[in-house]
Amino acid sequence: MADLPESKEWTPGVYQLETSDPVLGGPDGVSNQQAKQLANRTSWLKKKIESFLDGSGINFANQQEAEKGFETNKPMNALRVFQAIKAKVVQATIVTPGIARIATHSTVIEGTDYGSIVTPHALRAVFPFRGRQVYEVPGVFTWEVPPGVSKVWVEVIGGGGGGARSKTLPGPSGGAGGGIARKLHELRGQTTVTVTVGAGGTGALVDGNTGASGGSSSFGTTIAATGGNGGLINYKAPIGGRGVGGDENHSLGTGGHPVGDASNTAFQGGAGGGGVSAASWIDSARPAAPGHGGGGRGGSAAPDGADGQVTIQW
Repeated sequence: MADLPESKEWTPGVYQLETSDPVLGGPDGVSNQQAKQLANRTSWLKKKIESFLDGSGINFANQQEAEKGFETNKPMNALRVFQAIKAKVVQATIVTPGIARIATHSTVIEGTDYGSIVTPHALRAVFPFRGRQVYEVPGVFTWEVPPGVSKVWVEVIGGGGGGARSKTLPGPSGGAGGGIARKLHELRGQTTVTVTVGAGGTGALVDGNTGASGGSSSFGTTIAATGGNGGLINYKAPIGGRGVGGDENHSLGTGGHPVGDASNTAFQGGAGGGGVSAASWIDSARPAAPGHGGGGRGGSAAPDGADGQVTIQW
């Protein structure tokens, strides 16, 4: 017994057997016509379902239609969805608006990526200084801690010593430089900090006098820098100030000895600590750099030492 032949086509209707129809078998017999039509429909439906499952029977949008986004009657597969998003989502650049990545900490440090954006947190971690306050006039001040600031980088410089004055051997030395203290300081909830700036020591006005020492500078009670000692006339070099309580503690240096000629019958006054006020016979100009000592002099009044300075960065 053979099976009815089937074709994958949708038969518009199903034949109704009439009372007058004879019983007639075979592929084209009227008795098999209904079964044949239903079998054809079943084959057609099976083919359609299979084509939907493997995608061959779906009229997907092509790449151009997906990227333009105007077609409303065609579905998109995963590839077309990706292509459509890629066409619309633009990587932001300096001149092109679009979507940008968030820069990592290492990317911010490298500083070579033009396609990422920097968050305030990353910027703060890499570039912690957002403000700066400099105290350079001698006196005592109150610094108010800005909102949100918990750490500061502080540089404290003591006042420079004044130069000595003498026309006779062994000659006058320069005043010593002040001390320097630098520290990344934890504020620990402080809202104000007392700042002290030391004055530069007075240079000798009269022949045969020594210079005065510079004053100490400080930030709060933990970071300080003492002033440099004044210039001498006993051929000794005055000691420089020193930093106290910093992560770095240094001095701008001792005052310079008098400088004699080859026969030791003439001389110039020694340089001030730090080197701005150079060795000279006549020069009363005060050094401009903070904490530098005034040079020793023979033919003029000796320069005062430079005032100290306190610099706060946050």
